[in-house]
Amino acid sequence: MDTRLQDGAEALLEGCPTAEVSRPAGQWTVAEVGAWLTARSGAGELAELVREHAISGRALLRLTEGTLRRMGVAPRSRCRELLRELLRLRLQQELEELLSIVGGEHPPRWGHG
Repeated sequence: MDTRLQDGAEALLEGCPTAEVSRPAGQWTVAEVGAWLTARSGAGELAELVREHAISGRALLRLTEGTLRRMGVAPRSRCRELLRELLRLRLQQELEELLSIVGGEHPPRWGHG
């Protein structure tokens, strides 16, 4: 892999928020999703909504603005803020997977194999 490309991807990863769990977000439990949201937003009401709606990691990655609004997340600016965090999480996960596929020096935290 071109080292300039790898360095750029790693720089993007460093700027992304990460979860303090050791596996992909799609495998997180409801409690881990709640902890991730609390760490990002500092607001316990989002973590409570996650528990009420049993949002696992797999469901978290599929949330849309409409879903968030139906869950009662308001105002609209809060929905968009959360969607930006989810986009960063998805990007981080995809970059880590790609780096591991192409033999990057920094394999994903959760390990494959």
